[in-house]
Amino acid sequence: MLAFTAACSSTTSSVKNAAAGVTSSAGAVANSASAGAAGAGASAGAATACPTTNTKSFAKTRFVADVALAGGAFKRWIYTPAKNGQFKKGASGKVKALIKAAAAGAFAINRLDAAKSAAEANPTLCKVLVAPMANFKAAVTGLIAKAKGGAGSINPGDVTSGDSALTSLHGAASTGGSPFTDNQNTSA
Repeated sequence: MLAFTAACSSTTSSVKNAAAGVTSSAGAVANSASAGAAGAGASAGAATACPTTNTKSFAKTRFVADVALAGGAFKRWIYTPAKNGQFKKGASGKVKALIKAAAAGAFAINRLDAAKSAAEANPTLCKVLVAPMANFKAAVTGLIAKAKGGAGSINPGDVTSGDSALTSLHGAASTGGSPFTDNQNTSA
């Protein structure tokens, strides 16, 4: 039994060491490639290289679930209250609505980050959805800042850019084969 345990641990450690060697050599190749690209005058942007096969199980399913939750939180707690005037000066329950909007925005950002991770794990979604998700995330981030800001108000016109970014994300997801519906079925 002791010999079996020793053999397994040495095999496991050699596998771990081999994996670490592959990771470090891949990192070295990536670093040298990026250095070569920078030296060639190419832009060193934050472009994500899309995989050729799924790198995460159920990537499309995870994407749909996460982005539907983000869209639903935006629609229910930010977009609809803004259109109904709940964030206007003197509105009844304005502070509570702004707190809910800021929390919903933080939740939406969290789910968008998870959706981005899932999209980057799928070759089709990676090519189509990374930019629209970044636009929607930027719009929601701006609305969170307005909700938290000293003036503490979100005008109905402020949510228009977020809504158009979400509409663009819906279109891109349909193009990528992963259409979704905003999930607004959360308890109040």
